[in-house]
Amino acid sequence: EAVSRTGRSRPFHRDADGLIPAEGAGFVALARLRDAVARNMPVLGVVRGIGLSNDGRGNGLLSPAREGQERAMRLAYATAGVAPRTVSLVECHAAGTPVGDAEEVRGMARVFADGADVPIGSVKSNVGHLLASAGAGGLLKVLGAMRAGVRPATLGADEPLAELRGTPLRVLDAPEQWPPGPRRAAVSAFGFGGTNAHLVVDAWDGEEGRASAPSGTRRLPGAPVAIVAVAVRAGEGASTQDFRRALLTGRRSGPASEIGVALPGLCFPPRAVEKALPQQTLMLEVAREAARDVVLPRERTMVLIGAGVDPENSRATARWRTPFWLEQTGGPTGPEPAARVRDAFSAPMDAERVVGTLPNLLANRISTQLDLAGPGHTVSAEEASGPLALDLAARAIRASEVDAALVGAVDLSCEPVHRAALRGLGLESAAGDGAVAVVLKRLAD
Repeated sequence: EAVSRTGRSRPFHRDADGLIPAEGAGFVALARLRDAVARNMPVLGVVRGIGLSNDGRGNGLLSPAREGQERAMRLAYATAGVAPRTVSLVECHAAGTPVGDAEEVRGMARVFADGADVPIGSVKSNVGHLLASAGAGGLLKVLGAMRAGVRPATLGADEPLAELRGTPLRVLDAPEQWPPGPRRAAVSAFGFGGTNAHLVVDAWDGEEGRASAPSGTRRLPGAPVAIVAVAVRAGEGASTQDFRRALLTGRRSGPASEIGVALPGLCFPPRAVEKALPQQTLMLEVAREAARDVVLPRERTMVLIGAGVDPENSRATARWRTPFWLEQTGGPTGPEPAARVRDAFSAPMDAERVVGTLPNLLANRISTQLDLAGPGHTVSAEEASGPLALDLAARAIRASEVDAALVGAVDLSCEPVHRAALRGLGLESAAGDGAVAVVLKRLAD
């Protein structure tokens, strides 16, 4: 169980028993530093570097992997051109799960091994785990701390994990003044599916040259990008070849009545794939076909999948909110009525079903299947999701941030919730099911 049975969010506490889910959203506005200075905009912080990685096969979709987390951290400092020991506050991912917090401490102890004193903390002790917004919450905390000149305390960490002993890491159990001199902090965010991010951010002191991007950053805006593989499934078709035949014959494609999964080489239990939303399953199979005959460098391949948020996710959310809705509307209360209404929305949510509804798992499941350890993300911009993912991947290849990218897009308009929404908009005829994946590399490569 990832959720705390005691209902307490206690990152880094030796008796912590899980996370507390929370709700929220966070936003930051970004601009080039020189533009912000020229326009007299407030500069709350300067992003020095970001490291992104995936665990690949790792220990499974729900288990953190120290190797992937370390890689994200080291990439961030390599990009920033600064040493980890220059950081004077680390806002950790630490959610209060015993295994996850301990694994994060072990990874940080290696990365910050030459630091004399590394204060650490987690905003989840204050607000709980904001899930997809957790990294934004951590960044906002750091920016506020820099502005106030105070390194905030982490609540409920009076008895820290034994893994912290003998390391330079120190959980802040009381607020303290930030020492004089340049203020540099780091923010970690690690998620289900093995996605890892680490950000290095500086307080702005008015010295533009010192806080500018490292000189080693390469930009290759004109480098041609090649498509070296493609795979498609549309409607009831089961392969790219079926799609080609449909184009040649002019046959109209209907809805996908089933999604076939190739069992040889599948790294997930069939039951786990069956419980995932069809978006995930269809995209996984198309990605496997696209990657079948190409070489993808493990740590230098990005996975970007364009997809609108699956409307079927509303079933899981409705199941969770049922007791609150019944109370607010004056409906029948008690466990039995709530259970009946819950079950009308969806079946109980076990671990595999929860993972199978997470939007970013569209990309992470592919990274796990293909053992790819580069950045992996789902890009959601509704109809523009696929083209936007393609644009982001091409930029990353041109900038030499990665050497290859598996880019995909998927939509299953014939799912019941989606079809009901389309009917309400008078767009039922526009419904269709399909997924596409392409592999990109620099043309010279």
